[in-house]
Amino acid sequence: MSKSLYIKHYNFAIELVKANRFEQAQKQLAQALIYFPNSEKAYLLRAQCLANMGKPEFMQQASDLLERFLRTNLTHRRAQRIWAEVNWRLANPEWMSFYNKALTEKLPSLPLVYDYAHLLLQAEHFSKVVSLLEKFDPNREVDEFNVMRAHAWLKTKSYAQALTCIEKAILSGNSSAAALRTKAKCELALKQYDQALQSARELVALDKKPEQADWALLASVFKAAELSDSYRDLYDLDRFVSASSLPIPPEFPTRKSFHHELSCELEKLHGSAQHPLEQSLRNGSQTDGHLFANCGDATRHLATAIKEHVAQWTNNLLNDPSHPFLQHSGKNFDFTGSWSVKLRNNGYHKSHYHNEGWISGCYYVSANKELTSKGQGWLKLGESELLEEDSADYFIRPEEGLIVLFPSYFWHGTTPFQSRENRLTVAFDIYPEE
Repeated sequence: MSKSLYIKHYNFAIELVKANRFEQAQKQLAQALIYFPNSEKAYLLRAQCLANMGKPEFMQQASDLLERFLRTNLTHRRAQRIWAEVNWRLANPEWMSFYNKALTEKLPSLPLVYDYAHLLLQAEHFSKVVSLLEKFDPNREVDEFNVMRAHAWLKTKSYAQALTCIEKAILSGNSSAAALRTKAKCELALKQYDQALQSARELVALDKKPEQADWALLASVFKAAELSDSYRDLYDLDRFVSASSLPIPPEFPTRKSFHHELSCELEKLHGSAQHPLEQSLRNGSQTDGHLFANCGDATRHLATAIKEHVAQWTNNLLNDPSHPFLQHSGKNFDFTGSWSVKLRNNGYHKSHYHNEGWISGCYYVSANKELTSKGQGWLKLGESELLEEDSADYFIRPEEGLIVLFPSYFWHGTTPFQSRENRLTVAFDIYPEE
């Protein structure tokens, strides 16, 4: 009887997680644990759900659950990772403490070392990455560590050292996309444009569906090598960027009333003290999960309006099977991700791209007119993170109600702004249905 009740609650929780209903899911998991208290997967999933609920009090509950688990399971990879990510978002300066404890008290597995190094990379602690990998792989025999080592050196502008390291990994048989991508970035940084172009072209030829990261890299090589025609083919700003006012959903009499309800819904979802580790924003917060999968009325109406707007735009794009962006125009599509970003004073986005999309976009719920008239908080397109002293090709001034669409491989970021008023946006990725 207890086993069947456990399975019932656990399976129900899994379905709720798929629907981004984390609060209801964690309650079902709490019930499941009554019938099977030693279920590791239910325990850790409950902690993850609490973390995904976004508010500090729930993230603290997740941290407490994981801390109890780690006291007797110190080298558990998933528990270590979730605890570190949660405490990073809580702005706990000791967010690495359980990793440090595991690496000093026990003989850690190399995968645990890899996980720790990966999180340090995301936190931009590049010198710590190098020191950690030197300690546990002093002879540089682990290919995955060499790729990560090269990436850390690349970020600290030790370009020649990074290239030597990644070439060794490739010569030893590591033919992964990650290795070739890092090699191309090193060659680009060293201004070896012919070699970088060859590596980048090899990269996009590796797979029938290259990643958006690979097109972003190739565009950076084109730009640096002053291959203007090739660059413009990928970054045709006149054709591939749309910026216009999104029609107000008919359920609302005015944009002000729509944004008021939308803001109320979104504000409830923001709460972390700082940005997620893997994201581009600085001095702000981002909601967890797929925003449009489980949302309030105003947010749902926004999703519908966005989908209609994107369909109208893409149907007017001429299909070209040989082009990474135009090859999907006219196809049916769906959201692969959606989230809200709240930027605080001095907030901005680092230049980045979206690997999970075909089209990416943002909708401005709030934008300070006085600041945006001075260039603060503007969206910038085309400034590659891979190029030193690069500049944006195009700027867009934010306005409330503005929706901006562009290919997901476009480098994009924002200029910082200074204000006591927060900036609230909804962002999303879209991909064609197979």
